[in-house]
Amino acid sequence: MCVCGVCLARMYCHRLLIVLLLFVLVMNGSVFAAPLPRMRPYTGIGVVVFPGSGDTKNQNLQLQLYEEPGLSRIGLLNSSSLSGNEWVFGQPEMAAPLIVSARKGVWLRVFFDDAGREAWINPENKGQFQSWEQFLRFNTGRMLPALKSQHYQLLQNPGGKLLATLTPKHVFKVLKLESSWGMVLTEQGQIGWVLWSDGDGRLMVGTGKK
Repeated sequence: MCVCGVCLARMYCHRLLIVLLLFVLVMNGSVFAAPLPRMRPYTGIGVVVFPGSGDTKNQNLQLQLYEEPGLSRIGLLNSSSLSGNEWVFGQPEMAAPLIVSARKGVWLRVFFDDAGREAWINPENKGQFQSWEQFLRFNTGRMLPALKSQHYQLLQNPGGKLLATLTPKHVFKVLKLESSWGMVLTEQGQIGWVLWSDGDGRLMVGTGKK
């Protein structure tokens, strides 16, 4: 077995390089990194909802995607594509809603994938546009996970006195929306205000029980 000074120096260098490499990886978050929270979608102006799979008319839902209303077709949206936002909308009986960013007559500009890409669709009689206030009032609301602690506060009025601290497991009914604030009624019978949209226009409230 070689124990000369050169061999020992090489072994020491190799070990030092391994230690330095592990240190760099840890500092960069490449080792033992906690999973990043999901990117919350932008609120847009509302959602388009579709009947559930029990409706035979929409079991094989297909909608064309366009760059502009009726122009430059870029793809096809089908029933299996209406997924990816279950963590926001829970597991609704209807197919997963699509968030709408703009509207021109019957045409709706929607976010059609998790990457936030947009396209125009004509939902015809296959889907129905609802404002956020309409949609949230039809469903049970809850705060989304991984928000900053101050965003789980139930306030007496927008920016006012703290009434309670919520979690994503607490559900409530949305009574009305005013700008980025929503008046809600909790299961405990408290009426207060929560932020349903943040300063960047991203959604902070989901539907369904967590």
